[in-house]
Amino acid sequence: MDYFENTIVDYWGRNEMCLGVVVKTGTDRLQVKGVGEQISRVAVKQVLTSHGPASNNPLNRLAEIQAEIIEVMAEIDVELLWQDALEQGRDDDLAALTVNYFGEATPVRVSAMARKLLADNLRFKFQQLAISPRQPEEIEEILRLREVRAERAAVRERTKQWLDDVLSHRGDELVAVPEEQETFVRQSADYLLCGFAGEAVNMLSTARAKMTAREVAIKLLKVTGRLPAEADEFLLVNGIHAGFSDDVLAHADALTLTIQDKDRDSHVDLEVFSIDDPETREIDDALSCRRENGGFVVGVHIADPAHIVHKDDCLDEAAVERPLSLYLPTTTVTMFPERVGCDLSSLVAGQDRASLSFTINFTEAGEMTTWSIAPAVVRVGRRLTHAEANQLLADGTDSVAEALRDLQFLASKHREVREAAGGVSFNRPELKIRVRDGEVTVTPDDQDTPSHQLVSEFMILANHLAARYAVRCDIPVIYRAQDPPLEPVTPVEVYEPHLFDQQIKRMKRTRLSTCPQPHFGLGLDIYTQVSSPLRRYADLVIQRQLAAHLRGQELPYTLEELFAVLDNVDRTSGQNRALEREANRYWLLEFLKRNLVGEVMPATVVRVEGSFVLAELDTYLERGVLMCRNRLQVGQRLPVRIREVHPDASRMVLVAESSQA
Repeated sequence: MDYFENTIVDYWGRNEMCLGVVVKTGTDRLQVKGVGEQISRVAVKQVLTSHGPASNNPLNRLAEIQAEIIEVMAEIDVELLWQDALEQGRDDDLAALTVNYFGEATPVRVSAMARKLLADNLRFKFQQLAISPRQPEEIEEILRLREVRAERAAVRERTKQWLDDVLSHRGDELVAVPEEQETFVRQSADYLLCGFAGEAVNMLSTARAKMTAREVAIKLLKVTGRLPAEADEFLLVNGIHAGFSDDVLAHADALTLTIQDKDRDSHVDLEVFSIDDPETREIDDALSCRRENGGFVVGVHIADPAHIVHKDDCLDEAAVERPLSLYLPTTTVTMFPERVGCDLSSLVAGQDRASLSFTINFTEAGEMTTWSIAPAVVRVGRRLTHAEANQLLADGTDSVAEALRDLQFLASKHREVREAAGGVSFNRPELKIRVRDGEVTVTPDDQDTPSHQLVSEFMILANHLAARYAVRCDIPVIYRAQDPPLEPVTPVEVYEPHLFDQQIKRMKRTRLSTCPQPHFGLGLDIYTQVSSPLRRYADLVIQRQLAAHLRGQELPYTLEELFAVLDNVDRTSGQNRALEREANRYWLLEFLKRNLVGEVMPATVVRVEGSFVLAELDTYLERGVLMCRNRLQVGQRLPVRIREVHPDASRMVLVAESSQA
């Protein structure tokens, strides 16, 4: 059928029949203007029938046709129509069905028949233009399903109301869970505690405008007594699950330690020691140092989890989801299950462990000469804390103390080389915040001790050598690069918060690179990361590349795969580091709120913008808005009183003491 401009047509629109006026024709499409003046592009095959030319007033004509259609629809008995069609046992198009019912198929009658059957949506089924009656058993099944859906909808509405009541609940008494809502509560627990996205998520997401689905789930489980006592609310609200699936744990438990690789160097006879915090359980690096031929031979031994955690196995997939071990005040969320990260792959003292070992030769003057990398077997003879290592450096007399002092000397020489090349260091004090049994403790965490410095320096060196090896052997890896700042940067040896901020803002962000590029902050021409494979997934990936090449095996990743994996991992790791900072700040503010509101302590002004003043507490390194009547200068020190602390809002208000105000 040909359609002309200014013709009224009835066509199948978005799940409904629509009347409109043709304003432009085409080979297979029409432009049709409806009652709402909106123009739609309609395929010719979508057109049911034509109602002839429009009058001078198309809107009036459309209204007239619509009224006629409604009038005819009232005459159609769908039940009678269905029974007749069922008896005759034939399929018809709308026109034939209309003729059979009315004796004549006028455009109005065809349009009315289409709308009537669509509105019924039960007795007939549509297959393009063909219409066939449903069998009685089909109709019964449809009605049954409609009842089921209606009941489900009713349950959802009742559950929605019940959830609203739960979220509005005040008081300490627990709310009982009706039998009808048990499934919803269980699904909410599965979502919050295990990450399963069930049907409950949609309702949780829309329950409160200012609450996330996880926050709603936490409130629901707390009020109903279904939140486990050991659950960490901070982790849960951020979608972090400290545990592992049963499959992952079973796989980890089934692993056995068999280090029988003929290609591994044996370092079990070396005097190897690790240096870590007392609570550290993932020991992924250790050191050795001996004097030889008038110089020094240093061993940097990195844990080798790649020999038991293989690409794309369940342990690997679990690590991808948490590509950075999280060290929070309330708990530690490890990248690997304890069996792997704290036992089989960890450089546990007194145990033979697989390693990727760097052997580095230095002259007596501390100049690096030769170096090599090899898969190895290492046995840590002594585990040291930083405090113990510092004590040995100060007054130790045994062989480990001598090795530590040699390492300190070599580390200082390497640092001098980096600084001469432009490397800069920023020393900001840190705090160790712990929450145990609801009690918050805050203690200084000095990261600038001699032992911290020597460990840091040799990890930097190992990562640098790993990058050099990759370049030398043409191994695809991802490099860490940092462009030089636009303005000169001055290292901050003694921490001053305002000066620290100033210099840090000038530094460019580190970035991933597929080709070797300089790292300005470290003062190195090339850099990657392999030194923490138990705690950083990116390090494990690069380690796999190097280990495969060292063994003459096929590389596990192409350059494109590497970049895709590490780019995603880097983003997730950045989010996790932000979470660590957020958690530490929350619990520090909670500590201040509980213990120090109203107390006076020294602070330093770090920002002044008109009447807005921001100051940092000298002891606790936390910043708050400072209320003061006098004009202050950035860098000015003064006593302040903690007036208000709001951990949930991440906000603190300070008041300058009157003598200074």
